[in-house]
Amino acid sequence: MKFLSKLGMGLAGVLVFFLFFYAGVSLTQTTPKVAKFITGINNWEYTVQEQTVVYYSDGKKMGNLGYKREYSKDFPEFMKDAVVAVEDRRFYEHSGLDSKGIGRAIYKDVISRSKSEGGSTITMQLARTLFLSNEKVFSRKVKEVFIASAIEGKYTKEAILNMYLNEIYMGRGCTGMGIAAQAYFGKDVMELNEAEICALVGIIQAPEYYSPDRNLEALKKRQAVVISVLVKQGLISAEEGEVLKEQPLSFKPFRQTLNAHPYYMAYLANQLEGMVGAQQLYHGGLHVYTSVDSRMQKAAEYAVEKQAATFAARGISAKDIAVVSIDPKTGGIKAMVGGVDWEKNQLNMAILPRQPGSAIKPLYYAAAIDEGIINQNTELNNSPRSFNGYTPKNYAASPGMTTTRQAIVNSYNVASVEVLNKLGVEKAVSYLKDYGITTIEPTDHNLALGLGGMTRGISPVQMAAAYAIFPTNGVYTKYYNIEKIVNSKDVVIYKNRSKSKTVIKSSTAATMDSILKDTVSYGTGSTARIAIRSGGKTGTTSDSKDLWYLGYTSELVTAVWTGNSDGTPVNGSRAYGGSVSGLIWKEYMNRLISQGVFAGKYVEVPEETPEEEEPDIEEPIREEPGTEQPPDVEVPIVPAPEPVPPGDNNGDINPPDPGEGEDNQT
Repeated sequence: MKFLSKLGMGLAGVLVFFLFFYAGVSLTQTTPKVAKFITGINNWEYTVQEQTVVYYSDGKKMGNLGYKREYSKDFPEFMKDAVVAVEDRRFYEHSGLDSKGIGRAIYKDVISRSKSEGGSTITMQLARTLFLSNEKVFSRKVKEVFIASAIEGKYTKEAILNMYLNEIYMGRGCTGMGIAAQAYFGKDVMELNEAEICALVGIIQAPEYYSPDRNLEALKKRQAVVISVLVKQGLISAEEGEVLKEQPLSFKPFRQTLNAHPYYMAYLANQLEGMVGAQQLYHGGLHVYTSVDSRMQKAAEYAVEKQAATFAARGISAKDIAVVSIDPKTGGIKAMVGGVDWEKNQLNMAILPRQPGSAIKPLYYAAAIDEGIINQNTELNNSPRSFNGYTPKNYAASPGMTTTRQAIVNSYNVASVEVLNKLGVEKAVSYLKDYGITTIEPTDHNLALGLGGMTRGISPVQMAAAYAIFPTNGVYTKYYNIEKIVNSKDVVIYKNRSKSKTVIKSSTAATMDSILKDTVSYGTGSTARIAIRSGGKTGTTSDSKDLWYLGYTSELVTAVWTGNSDGTPVNGSRAYGGSVSGLIWKEYMNRLISQGVFAGKYVEVPEETPEEEEPDIEEPIREEPGTEQPPDVEVPIVPAPEPVPPGDNNGDINPPDPGEGEDNQT
């Protein structure tokens, strides 16, 4: 009985859909002027979009995002005939809709209880590429009907086919047959031979699966299918078909062209997908103005590359480095480096949570001062003892009693836990959230938080944004990296409006600023001292898995993280936050100082830098994630996906939507 009920509902649903669908088909076939009015095609003209252009904060071009494209006024007749034969053999007979093909697709979708069947005509595919998403839902198919009818009512068949051949996605990051001819064979499209054309036509159905770089055998089989279709439709003879199948194909080796600043550009693309959608982003025409300073970005990359080589020579086994800088007044990201070598590791460590170690201490010390629980001269008990079963340790000779200032400057663990205990974990968590930290889990609500023991940790970009409260009188501004987005019609479609809020008193911020500057002058951060008065804090977690340095001036706040993305310990001489990440920050800042980037007053720096004091290593709190990556891993946009056998998608133009990721920040 239940089966019959479900069957009846299914048949009723199919009947209703058919009624509405064919009503729409009838409307668009009989009244194309209505379709043009409804869709707005009357006021639209086809233009070839350039790639999305990205700019630095000074307006100079940074690079491009999106598919490579090259407009061609015409294509070989054999290519036109082959595409029509394989993709839409009734193209010249219908008005944008192939009722037989659509009916077959709907029938198969209903029988299989899926949306795997295509049934789209060339015009419908073009409509989807130019105006819709690639999502396989019935509502999109209805929209395709109206838009396709409108396109057919406005343009000739020759114009529609030309648009299709210029817009079709062909793999290797290319849109259109013109650029595909160059990418695959190194030829102008008009110089392709018939065997090469058949191969390109075969790629249309599933560009990533039929990639000659990873699945040449499958591509040859698909080429044979194309040739068989041409023979069956009488476009070539059987003998000619056999000759084409035997003709060798010489594919051009694929060399992926990386953008400048690949970690940042991948991060930016991820942000833009969420703001304007993958369709608009990758099909080009946008102008994206960022907050990134070209001098800072290049200096950060130089410092990472140089110090990575130095660490290798020192026997320090850190393979990954992240640097992210923020303008403390605006929240704008000025530089972002997510790793040492993009080709070896595409994980952007600048946005992934890591255990913060002692770098977290100033954040809750500020809360305790703000609440009036302590001041900079408060006497703290630094003697090893248990806090309700939790027993932190100091890893160097340290006094039994100390002051707040000295506890931070020397990064004493026990005194710090005492401060957190007085403040209360819940109050500390509340402040951390006010500082913009979003990765605190319920399991973090304990005293282990005082030494950076967290389930997930905090990302460098969120740490940098949190530290920005110290040079800005206690004001937190949400970080961002996009100033504005302008479309192809020169209309601003997005403008940054980051909001600021006061999270600690200005007097608290001034006290913390003074203490953190002392930390650099004579404390654990002394190895990172530069010619401009700066504040900073080191952090080194258990087994030296995460080495931190947070450094700032009145003009720039920077988080530096060094370690291994798979969570393996960093081995080597003096593998501590100050003597590893601190040196990266120093190299970076000194380069900017030498270029006259900062307006800050210079101070005399001793020629002999004092030895760094005993590093602030934390007692193991809980097992770290190890090789298990946190859930906010960014999905790179450059590497192509693994081959997936194609379905009957009737040659969808659009590639699969790129993945999602990043650290839950917008």
